[in-house]
Amino acid sequence: MNLHRKLNRIAHYDMLTDLPNRVLLVDRMQAAIAAATRSGRFLAVGYLDLDGFKEVNDRFGHGAGDQLLREIARRLHQVVRSVDTVARLGGDEFALLIGDLKSPADCRELLDRILEAVERPAEIEGGAASVSASIGVAVFPRDSTDPDELLALADQAMYRAKRAGKARIDFHADTPD
Repeated sequence: MNLHRKLNRIAHYDMLTDLPNRVLLVDRMQAAIAAATRSGRFLAVGYLDLDGFKEVNDRFGHGAGDQLLREIARRLHQVVRSVDTVARLGGDEFALLIGDLKSPADCRELLDRILEAVERPAEIEGGAASVSASIGVAVFPRDSTDPDELLALADQAMYRAKRAGKARIDFHADTPD
């Protein structure tokens, strides 16, 4: 791989999971927003935080925690559609860009499958680890038309999901319409 390609990879992908990073996510969000504007469709931005990840790191060590993050990344990538993006924002936080939705509620089934995929126990160094996920969701264009604001609103909704008992989905607006 030449130097330019290496630098591009480092600039746009998470080194641990090989998922897109925040920089590439925002680029993809801008493209998805433009496509959704043209088509009159919706897109959802999810902010996913793992519940119980700190305990995995404390019990099994950071190497095992990294192993778990790679496994969760693989599972998320397998569950989403080819038009969607999973990105790692850092630590145990991931973002989901779910495009081409006829209505905001159309992403609910996919989000439920994501929760199920995360909750399956994972074999890691030292034993089996189980975590769950809390997901906050903001919808374009209903909640915002700005990528950064959509991500911030999804982050706020994720914290509401955690406060409501974890392992759940919370939409920024009261109902997903």
